[in-house]
Amino acid sequence: MHNHAMRIRVVNVALLAVAVCTSGCAGNGAGGVATLNQADVYGVPAEGDVDGPASVAQFANPANVEVGPDGSVYVADYDNYAVRVIAPNGTVSTLVKQSNFAQPFGLTFSPDGFLYVSTDWNDQGQKNATTGTIWKVDVKKKTATVLQRNLGGPRGLLAISKTQIAMSDFRHDTISIIDTKTKVVTVIAGQADQTGHVNSKGSTARFNRPYGMARLSDGSLLVADCNNNCIRSVTLSGDVSDFAGSTAPGLLNGPALSATFLNPEDVAVSNGNVYVADTGNHVIRLISSGTVSTEAGDGTAGFNVAPGTLAEFYGLEGIAIRPGSSTLWIADGNVGDGSDHNHVRKISVP
Repeated sequence: MHNHAMRIRVVNVALLAVAVCTSGCAGNGAGGVATLNQADVYGVPAEGDVDGPASVAQFANPANVEVGPDGSVYVADYDNYAVRVIAPNGTVSTLVKQSNFAQPFGLTFSPDGFLYVSTDWNDQGQKNATTGTIWKVDVKKKTATVLQRNLGGPRGLLAISKTQIAMSDFRHDTISIIDTKTKVVTVIAGQADQTGHVNSKGSTARFNRPYGMARLSDGSLLVADCNNNCIRSVTLSGDVSDFAGSTAPGLLNGPALSATFLNPEDVAVSNGNVYVADTGNHVIRLISSGTVSTEAGDGTAGFNVAPGTLAEFYGLEGIAIRPGSSTLWIADGNVGDGSDHNHVRKISVP
């Protein structure tokens, strides 16, 4: 829910048993025995803009990640105004850093291999509640061109076809689809500047700061509804319902609709499991077979490479996983506070 970037690391997590914990007891949840290795941390603590091996590379508030078709991981390096790439061998390089490309956040790959990126600034050097801009990036040429500027605040991007990208506007509380050929934007759920929590259809539904998105096997979208402390389901025809979270803030594991979250900012799906960046709680949650558990993190804002719920995360905003994979990537930045938390991390998950 912040305007910043983060670092990412990988954690190896065993399949969790289901347990219930009360708010604030992340370490007592159903978290697994994640094996965290220093080799699964990319970037050093201090902010910087340095390419190279994982142990020397530097990021500046990495805010989001996306796994590309080639297995490389793409990083929205928010305060470096850049998109970085982590190759399969762990080497960090810069893909895009160009004039008027500022504060990238949303990332998604379309089926034809293009990377789409949202920035908080437009290409005319402006930043306000209306200037969110989507760029089309040619990863081979390493160039970004504006698809459409002044779209509000698109934080979550999700390609649903070669020509359609779903986007969540965290500033204006809507879910829309933009056609990449015609550039026409169609709102499918929510109404601009009408905040709330209402399960309904189309313009009568309400969100409160919607962030990252993922897609379920039935084609519906999952949305991290940040300030409503829950995960919503949105069909492409605009039907909105609760998927997990009671809307009360907290850290309660158990049945999906009675579990609690605190300002979740992203979701990822693989092998029928849903992973949640529970940003306000500094933990990774797992939703499986209708039950929520804590997968990694002890609920403390910090940095600790340790098993499962003994680990510590700081910014924990964007997450990503390749379909069918068991490796979850995490942007664990400093949420814009300038502290020495600028990592990308990865964990192995069920």
